Amino acid sequence: MPGLLEGVRIVLVEPQHPGNVGAAARAMKSTGLKHLVVVDPPAFDMERARWMAPGCEDLFDTTRFVGTLDEALQGVHLAVATTARHRRHRQPVLEPADFAPQVLDAPPGQSTAVLFGREDFGLSREATARCHSLLRIPTLEHASLNLAQAVLIIAWSLFEEARRRGLDAQGRLVGGHTHKPTAVYERRDGRDARADLPTLEPAVFELVALLDRVGYTRAAGPEKVGVTARSALQRAGLSRREVEAIRGMVSRIEWALDHPDVDWTKTRKG
Repeated sequence: MPGLLEGVRIVLVEPQHPGNVGAAARAMKSTGLKHLVVVDPPAFDMERARWMAPGCEDLFDTTRFVGTLDEALQGVHLAVATTARHRRHRQPVLEPADFAPQVLDAPPGQSTAVLFGREDFGLSREATARCHSLLRIPTLEHASLNLAQAVLIIAWSLFEEARRRGLDAQGRLVGGHTHKPTAVYERRDGRDARADLPTLEPAVFELVALLDRVGYTRAAGPEKVGVTARSALQRAGLSRREVEAIRGMVSRIEWALDHPDVDWTKTRKG
Protein backbone atom coordinates (compact mmCIF):
# COMPACT_ATOMS: atom_id res chain seq x y z
CA MET A 1 0.00 0.00 0.00
CA PRO A 2 2.73 2.51 -0.91
CA GLY A 3 0.08 4.99 -2.14
CA LEU A 4 -0.76 5.87 1.45
CA LEU A 5 2.05 8.46 1.49
CA GLU A 6 1.88 9.49 -2.15
CA GLY A 7 0.09 12.77 -1.42
CA VAL A 8 2.70 14.16 0.99
CA ARG A 9 5.09 16.87 -0.18
CA ILE A 10 8.03 18.06 1.94
CA VAL A 11 8.87 21.71 1.29
CA LEU A 12 12.18 23.14 2.56
CA VAL A 13 12.04 26.94 2.48
CA GLU A 14 15.42 28.63 2.01
CA PRO A 15 17.57 25.90 3.61
CA GLN A 16 21.02 27.28 4.37
CA HIS A 17 23.05 24.06 4.44
CA PRO A 18 23.06 21.56 1.56
CA GLY A 19 23.93 18.79 4.01
CA ASN A 20 20.62 19.31 5.76
CA VAL A 21 18.79 18.95 2.47
CA GLY A 22 20.63 15.69 1.88
CA ALA A 23 19.89 14.41 5.37
CA ALA A 24 16.24 15.37 4.96
CA ALA A 25 16.11 13.46 1.68
CA ARG A 26 17.65 10.47 3.41
CA ALA A 27 14.95 10.60 6.10
CA MET A 28 12.26 10.81 3.42
CA LYS A 29 13.67 7.89 1.45
CA SER A 30 13.77 5.73 4.59
CA THR A 31 10.13 6.43 5.43
CA GLY A 32 8.53 6.23 2.00
CA LEU A 33 8.14 9.93 1.16
CA LYS A 34 8.97 10.76 -2.44
CA HIS A 35 8.17 14.41 -3.11
CA LEU A 36 10.72 17.05 -2.09
CA VAL A 37 10.60 20.73 -3.06
CA VAL A 38 13.40 23.16 -2.16
CA VAL A 39 12.58 26.87 -2.19
CA ASP A 40 15.30 29.42 -3.02
CA PRO A 41 18.34 27.74 -1.40
CA PRO A 42 21.35 30.10 -1.31
CA ALA A 43 24.47 28.83 -3.10
CA PHE A 44 23.21 25.27 -3.15
CA ASP A 45 25.84 22.52 -3.55
CA MET A 46 24.18 19.37 -4.86
CA GLU A 47 27.27 17.24 -4.29
CA ARG A 48 27.27 18.04 -0.58
CA ALA A 49 23.60 17.17 -0.43
CA ARG A 50 24.17 13.87 -2.23
CA TRP A 51 27.07 13.05 0.10
CA MET A 52 24.61 13.12 3.02
CA ALA A 53 22.06 10.95 1.23
CA PRO A 54 23.56 7.70 -0.10
CA GLY A 55 21.08 5.67 -2.10
CA CYS A 56 18.74 8.61 -2.66
CA GLU A 57 19.61 9.37 -6.28
CA ASP A 58 16.08 8.63 -7.48
CA LEU A 59 14.61 11.07 -4.97
CA PHE A 60 17.05 13.80 -5.99
CA ASP A 61 16.21 13.14 -9.64
CA THR A 62 12.63 14.23 -8.96
CA THR A 63 13.38 17.00 -6.43
CA ARG A 64 12.08 20.38 -7.56
CA PHE A 65 14.08 23.55 -6.97
CA VAL A 66 11.88 26.66 -7.18
CA GLY A 67 12.30 30.35 -6.49
CA THR A 68 9.09 31.12 -4.60
CA LEU A 69 6.70 29.53 -2.14
CA ASP A 70 3.88 29.99 -4.66
CA GLU A 71 5.69 27.69 -7.04
CA ALA A 72 6.27 25.15 -4.27
CA LEU A 73 2.56 25.09 -3.43
CA GLN A 74 1.28 24.57 -6.95
CA GLY A 75 -1.00 21.54 -6.92
CA VAL A 76 -1.18 21.51 -3.10
CA HIS A 77 -4.60 21.41 -1.44
CA LEU A 78 -3.57 21.74 2.22
CA ALA A 79 -0.36 23.18 3.75
CA VAL A 80 0.97 22.79 7.28
CA ALA A 81 3.79 24.90 8.77
CA THR A 82 6.27 23.41 11.22
CA THR A 83 7.21 25.91 13.91
CA ALA A 84 8.36 26.06 17.52
CA ARG A 85 7.34 29.70 18.01
CA HIS A 86 4.02 31.15 19.06
CA ARG A 87 2.19 32.77 16.17
CA ARG A 88 -0.43 35.52 16.10
CA HIS A 89 -2.68 33.83 13.58
CA ARG A 90 -5.30 31.59 15.11
CA GLN A 91 -4.51 28.47 13.15
CA PRO A 92 -5.02 25.01 14.63
CA VAL A 93 -1.89 23.66 16.33
CA LEU A 94 -1.15 19.98 15.81
CA GLU A 95 1.43 17.51 17.06
CA PRO A 96 2.83 14.74 14.83
CA ALA A 97 0.64 12.06 16.42
CA ASP A 98 -2.47 14.09 15.54
CA PHE A 99 -1.25 15.24 12.16
CA ALA A 100 -0.40 11.85 10.66
CA PRO A 101 -3.93 10.36 10.89
CA GLN A 102 -5.39 13.51 9.35
CA VAL A 103 -3.08 13.21 6.37
CA LEU A 104 -3.90 9.57 5.78
CA ASP A 105 -7.64 10.22 6.24
CA ALA A 106 -7.56 12.88 3.51
CA PRO A 107 -9.71 12.37 0.41
CA PRO A 108 -8.06 10.53 -2.48
CA GLY A 109 -6.03 12.86 -4.65
CA GLN A 110 -5.43 15.48 -1.95
CA SER A 111 -1.89 16.83 -1.79
CA THR A 112 -0.58 17.94 1.60
CA ALA A 113 2.57 20.05 1.93
CA VAL A 114 4.63 20.20 5.11
CA LEU A 115 6.72 23.38 5.25
CA PHE A 116 10.06 23.61 7.06
CA GLY A 117 11.88 26.93 7.44
CA ARG A 118 15.46 28.12 7.53
CA GLU A 119 17.84 26.66 10.07
CA ASP A 120 18.46 30.03 11.74
CA PHE A 121 14.94 31.46 12.20
CA GLY A 122 12.43 29.06 10.70
CA LEU A 123 9.48 30.09 8.55
CA SER A 124 8.46 33.69 8.04
CA ARG A 125 5.07 34.98 9.19
CA GLU A 126 4.02 35.25 5.58
CA ALA A 127 4.83 31.60 4.99
CA THR A 128 2.99 30.36 8.07
CA ALA A 129 0.00 32.54 7.19
CA ARG A 130 -0.34 30.56 3.96
CA CYS A 131 -0.89 27.35 5.92
CA HIS A 132 -4.06 25.76 7.25
CA SER A 133 -2.47 24.74 10.55
CA LEU A 134 0.75 24.71 12.55
CA LEU A 135 2.73 21.60 13.38
CA ARG A 136 4.79 21.50 16.55
CA ILE A 137 7.16 18.78 17.69
CA PRO A 138 7.00 18.51 21.50
CA THR A 139 10.31 19.24 23.23
CA LEU A 140 11.45 20.20 26.70
CA GLU A 141 13.12 23.54 27.37
CA HIS A 142 15.33 23.59 24.27
CA ALA A 143 12.91 23.77 21.33
CA SER A 144 15.57 23.78 18.62
CA LEU A 145 15.80 20.75 16.34
CA ASN A 146 18.10 20.46 13.37
CA LEU A 147 16.18 20.81 10.09
CA ALA A 148 16.82 17.22 9.02
CA GLN A 149 15.91 15.94 12.50
CA ALA A 150 12.57 17.72 12.29
CA VAL A 151 11.90 16.26 8.84
CA LEU A 152 12.74 12.78 10.14
CA ILE A 153 10.33 13.06 13.08
CA ILE A 154 7.44 14.18 10.90
CA ALA A 155 8.26 11.64 8.19
CA TRP A 156 8.50 8.85 10.75
CA SER A 157 5.13 9.76 12.30
CA LEU A 158 3.52 9.53 8.85
CA PHE A 159 5.35 6.28 8.13
CA GLU A 160 4.22 4.69 11.41
CA GLU A 161 0.60 5.68 10.79
CA ALA A 162 0.85 4.18 7.30
CA ARG A 163 2.25 0.97 8.80
CA ARG A 164 -0.70 0.78 11.19
CA ARG A 165 -2.91 0.94 8.12
CA GLY A 166 -1.21 -1.88 6.27
CA LEU A 167 1.92 -0.47 4.65
CA ASP A 168 4.41 -3.30 4.21
CA ALA A 169 7.71 -2.10 5.68
CA GLN A 170 9.71 -5.33 5.38
CA GLY A 171 11.81 -4.65 2.30
CA ARG A 172 15.00 -2.68 2.83
CA LEU A 173 18.54 -2.24 1.64
CA VAL A 174 21.11 -4.04 3.76
CA GLY A 175 24.53 -2.49 3.27
CA GLY A 176 23.30 -1.00 0.03
CA HIS A 177 23.48 -4.35 -1.82
CA THR A 178 20.19 -6.20 -1.48
CA HIS A 179 16.46 -5.71 -1.23
CA LYS A 180 15.95 -8.76 1.00
CA PRO A 181 14.36 -7.99 4.38
CA THR A 182 16.58 -8.13 7.44
CA ALA A 183 14.55 -11.04 8.82
CA VAL A 184 15.94 -13.30 6.08
CA TYR A 185 19.31 -13.20 7.81
CA GLU A 186 18.01 -14.24 11.22
CA ARG A 187 18.97 -17.77 12.22
CA ARG A 188 15.74 -19.47 13.23
CA ASP A 189 15.26 -23.08 14.34
CA GLY A 190 13.47 -25.03 17.07
CA ARG A 191 15.86 -23.76 19.72
CA ASP A 192 14.54 -20.23 19.19
CA ALA A 193 11.04 -21.23 20.27
CA ARG A 194 9.97 -20.23 23.76
CA ALA A 195 11.09 -22.74 26.36
CA ASP A 196 8.32 -24.72 28.01
CA LEU A 197 8.27 -25.44 31.75
CA PRO A 198 9.95 -28.87 31.56
CA THR A 199 12.83 -27.24 29.67
CA LEU A 200 13.15 -24.54 32.35
CA GLU A 201 13.13 -26.91 35.31
CA PRO A 202 16.69 -28.28 34.95
CA ALA A 203 17.98 -24.72 34.74
CA VAL A 204 16.17 -23.87 37.96
CA PHE A 205 17.54 -26.96 39.69
CA GLU A 206 21.12 -26.30 38.59
CA LEU A 207 20.96 -22.61 39.50
CA VAL A 208 19.62 -23.34 42.98
CA ALA A 209 22.28 -26.04 43.49
CA LEU A 210 24.99 -23.53 42.60
CA LEU A 211 23.54 -20.87 44.91
CA ASP A 212 23.30 -23.45 47.69
CA ARG A 213 26.93 -24.38 47.17
CA VAL A 214 28.10 -20.77 47.64
CA GLY A 215 25.87 -20.24 50.70
CA TYR A 216 23.18 -18.07 49.15
CA THR A 217 20.34 -20.32 50.35
CA ARG A 218 21.27 -20.28 54.05
CA ALA A 219 18.90 -17.45 54.90
CA ALA A 220 15.89 -18.24 52.67
CA GLY A 221 16.34 -21.95 52.03
CA PRO A 222 16.68 -23.77 48.70
CA GLU A 223 12.92 -24.19 48.23
CA LYS A 224 12.14 -20.47 48.52
CA VAL A 225 15.10 -19.53 46.31
CA GLY A 226 13.87 -22.08 43.77
CA VAL A 227 10.39 -20.49 43.70
CA THR A 228 11.94 -17.06 43.05
CA ALA A 229 14.28 -18.37 40.33
CA ARG A 230 11.50 -20.35 38.66
CA SER A 231 9.17 -17.36 38.64
CA ALA A 232 11.85 -15.08 37.19
CA LEU A 233 12.75 -17.52 34.42
CA GLN A 234 9.11 -18.09 33.49
CA ARG A 235 8.37 -14.37 33.34
CA ALA A 236 11.45 -13.75 31.19
CA GLY A 237 9.98 -15.73 28.30
CA LEU A 238 13.31 -17.33 27.44
CA SER A 239 13.92 -19.38 24.32
CA ARG A 240 15.34 -22.89 24.49
CA ARG A 241 18.62 -21.49 23.18
CA GLU A 242 18.76 -18.94 26.02
CA VAL A 243 18.00 -21.60 28.63
CA GLU A 244 20.83 -23.72 27.25
CA ALA A 245 23.12 -20.70 27.50
CA ILE A 246 22.18 -20.09 31.14
CA ARG A 247 22.80 -23.75 31.98
CA GLY A 248 26.18 -23.48 30.27
CA MET A 249 27.07 -20.43 32.39
CA VAL A 250 26.12 -22.28 35.58
CA SER A 251 28.14 -25.31 34.48
CA ARG A 252 31.19 -23.14 33.83
CA ILE A 253 30.93 -21.58 37.30
CA GLU A 254 30.64 -25.06 38.84
CA TRP A 255 33.76 -26.15 36.95
CA ALA A 256 35.66 -23.08 38.17
CA LEU A 257 34.68 -23.83 41.76
CA ASP A 258 35.88 -27.43 41.35
CA HIS A 259 39.21 -26.30 39.84
CA PRO A 260 40.20 -23.16 41.73
CA ASP A 261 43.86 -23.47 40.78
CA VAL A 262 43.35 -23.99 37.04
CA ASP A 263 43.42 -21.14 34.54
CA TRP A 264 40.46 -22.04 32.36
CA THR A 265 41.63 -19.86 29.49
CA LYS A 266 44.64 -22.12 29.04
CA THR A 267 42.47 -25.24 28.75
CA ARG A 268 40.60 -23.98 25.66
CA LYS A 269 41.43 -25.64 22.38
CA GLY A 270 42.81 -23.57 19.51
